[in-house]
Amino acid sequence: MKIQIAQMNPKTLDFSENFKQINTIIRGTNADVLNVFAELSVSGSPLYDTAAYNEITTQASVMAEQLCGEKKSFIIGIPIKNGGEILNALLFVENGEVIDVATKKNLNSFDRVFAKGNGFEITQFEGETVAFGFEEDFDEFVAKGENVDVVICVANNIFEINRQKKTVEKFIPLVRRVKSRFIYVNRCGAEGSYIYNGGSFALNERGDICEQLPLFETCVKTIETSRLKLLTQNAMSKMETMYNAIIWGISDYFLKNRIKKAVIGLSGGIDSALVATLAVNALGKDNVIGVLMPSEYSTDHSVADAEDLANNLQIKHYIIPIKPLYNTTLQSLDAVFAGTPRGLAEENIQARLRCMVLMGIANKTGAALLNTSNKSEAAVGYGTLYGDTSGGIGAIGDVYKTDVWELAKWINRNGVIIPENSISKAPSAELSYGQKDSDSIPEYFILDKILNLYIEERQDKEQIISAGFSTETVEKVLHLIKINEWKRHQCCPCLKISSCTFGIDRLMPVS
Repeated sequence: MKIQIAQMNPKTLDFSENFKQINTIIRGTNADVLNVFAELSVSGSPLYDTAAYNEITTQASVMAEQLCGEKKSFIIGIPIKNGGEILNALLFVENGEVIDVATKKNLNSFDRVFAKGNGFEITQFEGETVAFGFEEDFDEFVAKGENVDVVICVANNIFEINRQKKTVEKFIPLVRRVKSRFIYVNRCGAEGSYIYNGGSFALNERGDICEQLPLFETCVKTIETSRLKLLTQNAMSKMETMYNAIIWGISDYFLKNRIKKAVIGLSGGIDSALVATLAVNALGKDNVIGVLMPSEYSTDHSVADAEDLANNLQIKHYIIPIKPLYNTTLQSLDAVFAGTPRGLAEENIQARLRCMVLMGIANKTGAALLNTSNKSEAAVGYGTLYGDTSGGIGAIGDVYKTDVWELAKWINRNGVIIPENSISKAPSAELSYGQKDSDSIPEYFILDKILNLYIEERQDKEQIISAGFSTETVEKVLHLIKINEWKRHQCCPCLKISSCTFGIDRLMPVS
């Protein structure tokens, strides 16, 4: 049997664009080729509550009818209405006729509007018995012990570091149990915070990898299920995988929101330098605007490092000192601030003034502000609300500071793009004289290990202390995480990279 895996990048609720993509793919094949698309390929995803509206299922049905008019064979993902219920479905079409429908049974958080379906279905195609359904329902299908020739499993698998390896490893023993050739089709692209990495694959009856589509690429590939051959591939490194995922996330966020340009505040530090570099690779140098906003507390090397970066990237950039704005603001607040020592309020005003400048430029140029905060800062609240926590999307908001440094070094592996001083110097917000991050929080190489154990590994205080960290440091970090929950609830969304992303996987009460 010939199966064409269609690893496409649908846009949520853009039925016209999705129709073009699907129709182009199926038109290029003969009727004896089964084109397989990922979950909700017709509508895009996640749909959230939009699936509850009649117009969505109506448009999806009209599109499916038009595709059937091509008289080709395919499996597409589609929301359907059955009586009063809305179902997440797969249509199995042979020569333009719907011969079977599989509906998702084991629903997840993205299926909030969908009703529970029936799971995997079994049908015949080109003389072979084919089981088809959703990834979440495969365990139940395996438990039934059905005897089929080919299993087709579709997904909308969201990217995390090491997710692809874990996904393949999860299916290998299951495929060995069913003793069937196995085709896994995942979408690619991004929607808001979510990145879909593609990586569709095929296994033979023994669970050996025989086909592997690329990560972070739209791709179409035809395979003959009776001629699967063993495949050897070199996996991407952690840094290369992270780099490609973030590039894809930035690119699709701007493309699908019809925004061409990004504005980034350049401080001379590692975070803004990395994000600017990623943005240039995602959007092109002509679509990235860098803004340097030195204050009286900024060091000379910070301005120089930021200018070196802008020149290396060949991006348009401006230097807009904020001291006049800062002095004017303090004068306006003098009646309230008079007689009080300089402190956090005065420091944060600078960060908020910078945001005002950046948003003014973004509004005037039709651009979006790209946030540069990292996960370590977000965890302990080391950022100014309505200041450096602002933006349309956070490029590295799910990346710990130690990984920020590693990613920057990886980018520089073939030549200096990010200034070496931005990588090597002590991090500082530069909101007061001689300020360093380590004055307020533990050194990042310690902090990130504690954060990972607490957030990703979900270990408690005693477990973390027993791992070799001081009681005082652990208590301080966990206290900072807790008291800054309210702040994280108001930060901009970020691209999901880890297994436990703030605002997505980790939801805590504010008080």
